[in-house]
Amino acid sequence: MNRRPIGQLTMIASGTLALVAASHAAPERGKVPLPRPRPVIHQPLQVFSTAPLAILPSTFTAKPVPAVAALAYTRPSAPLPVTPSDNTPASDIEIVKRTADLVRRDRFGEATSLKSSISDPLARKLVEWMILRGAANHSPGFERYAAFISENPSWPSVGLLRKRAEAALWDDERDGATVLAYFATTPPRSPKGSFALARALAARGDARGAERHVREAWQNEPFSAAIEGMVLDLFPGMLRPADHRVRMHRRLYAEDNEGGLRSAQRVGGDDLAIAKAWSAVNRKSKDAKALLDAVPKGARHSPGYVFSLARWLRRNGKTVEAAHVLLNAPRDVAEILVPDEWWIERRLVSRALIEAGQHQTAYRVARDATSPDKSNYRVDHEFTAGWIALRFLKDAATASRHFANITARSPTALARAGYWQGRAAEARGQTGEARSRYAAAARFRTTYYGQLAHARLGETDVALPAHPAASREQRTVLSQIEIVRALAIVYAAGERELAIPIVADVADRTSDAGALAAMADITQQNRDARATLLIGKAALNQGLAFAHYAFPVIGVPGYKPIGPDVDPSLLYSIVRQESAFNPKTISIANAMGLMQVTPAAGRSIAKKFGVGYDQKRLLNDTVYNVQMGAAELGDLIRDYRGSYLLALVGYNAGRGRVRDWIARYGDPRDPKVDPVDWVEMIPFSETRNYVQRILENVQVYRARFGATRPLTIEADLRRGTAEN
Repeated sequence: MNRRPIGQLTMIASGTLALVAASHAAPERGKVPLPRPRPVIHQPLQVFSTAPLAILPSTFTAKPVPAVAALAYTRPSAPLPVTPSDNTPASDIEIVKRTADLVRRDRFGEATSLKSSISDPLARKLVEWMILRGAANHSPGFERYAAFISENPSWPSVGLLRKRAEAALWDDERDGATVLAYFATTPPRSPKGSFALARALAARGDARGAERHVREAWQNEPFSAAIEGMVLDLFPGMLRPADHRVRMHRRLYAEDNEGGLRSAQRVGGDDLAIAKAWSAVNRKSKDAKALLDAVPKGARHSPGYVFSLARWLRRNGKTVEAAHVLLNAPRDVAEILVPDEWWIERRLVSRALIEAGQHQTAYRVARDATSPDKSNYRVDHEFTAGWIALRFLKDAATASRHFANITARSPTALARAGYWQGRAAEARGQTGEARSRYAAAARFRTTYYGQLAHARLGETDVALPAHPAASREQRTVLSQIEIVRALAIVYAAGERELAIPIVADVADRTSDAGALAAMADITQQNRDARATLLIGKAALNQGLAFAHYAFPVIGVPGYKPIGPDVDPSLLYSIVRQESAFNPKTISIANAMGLMQVTPAAGRSIAKKFGVGYDQKRLLNDTVYNVQMGAAELGDLIRDYRGSYLLALVGYNAGRGRVRDWIARYGDPRDPKVDPVDWVEMIPFSETRNYVQRILENVQVYRARFGATRPLTIEADLRRGTAEN
């Protein structure tokens, strides 16, 4: 266990925040490293044998479906059930449509009555699913949920239905025999399920089993103050101060400040002082520093206090002091509880230290993080440490070890690891090793770093694999899969919104390539780019050859430009990333529609290009939305001398951020600045990801639109330079 000495924390918290000495001489602040001159590597490719980056061809054989190239990490899934019926009468389709309307209006009794008049068993099942899924505020009863789950374990939203069944067990105070029978084969999936099971176990005399479920849910799960009170009344004496302390920490990590304070009050003493300070830091309250100082010195070793202090220091520009706190912070998972939150804080501090020229300290802050729980954070942890080691400390050997530690299932992460392993090998002068690493990364042709690796090898094609194509006989078999037919019924009834939860859930849970392809064909036939994208992305992330579906060429209307022309590949890439082809989406920043145009941007563009502004049309008129968004994007590209990179940053984060980041990191249009590093220096993870995703999309869409040499990602990163 690596605990921070109490005395050092006390010194920092008491107001004597001394500047911690840098670990080494600080180079020029802020600027990204210069690009390393390198020859294009043209020798014959040799594939290295590191398993995590390998692709293994396979053939799907569970049903007579087309051969699909898949990655080694494609997960197995249970066969999807086949429907006994062949078609659905038009009269049943009409009833499905009527019941969907009744469900939207919370008229579940009428919908249930109408269901009985449906002749097609699958259509009846679909309506029952609609009722159970739609009954958020009105429970149809435990028996209906349990029956549907038992008979249809592979149907969409079954996880949601399980939670509602468990809620019914708790809310209706069902008898112990019913509760125990339900949980005989499956563990609880919700707090109410855990408490219902605990109640049944306690009634049976199994106090130890009841306590285990109560304490586990109490420590780990979010639920309301009302349920907290019910649990405390029902299980008196079962919860200990340690349980309340753990709940306090978890709720405050989640920024549920009220929940955290309630738990702290049950413990009292120093924990309450820590919770008050932590809550104030979370809320960015003016009294946060005073509350931190008010925590007794003997309690300042608490992980909650240390975390809050580091966050407050970082937010108030005291980056070096925040780093000192983190470098002496506890790292044992049993103490810090939520390593993901600690990693986020360390990443923010580490990146700020890079900008301050404190590269060695930045590396240590990143390196010494407790391994996060979430896969994407684990990848980010190793990447950040490796990237700092390679590009700022010039330690390619150390960087290679970090990049080699990246183990993930997603093509994006695997390509990232392979590309940077290649860069590290180049830095060590190991050309053959570099080529092998680039070749492995380049297999992920739809990813940003896979494309950069491909370009590093001197290639200019994207070479998308052919999408699955089934024969007539295969299509007949696939059309009989229950969920495929259910999707067709949904479209026939005109209920496009219901298609989204169906395809999203099934695509996330199955690797049945044939079923996914059949569903994607239905969504494409119905011109539903949003649903097609959901299927394609999920399948692509499993390693299936679904780029054809993951990059739809439908969903963006034709329009008459009102501003500078925009490459259609870039336009589709923006829509894919901004709204995922959902014309009705509204962001928390009030950005609207396909291209997520804000009212402020809409007014500015309308004035600049002499067109009328109508905010309602941004959401209700897709042509108008694309006109305004394309004009804004084209205007940004023109203002930044053709730079896609800066235009994308401006579109996502605003022109002010572009000016700020050029001042801090250099101008990516400058040939002396490495644009790959410049993108990685972007301090907002959302904008960093946005730029990378758009640029990778552009390369794929060029291929989808028939370009002969679509891969120009390096040139796209450098657009606007004097050389370009």
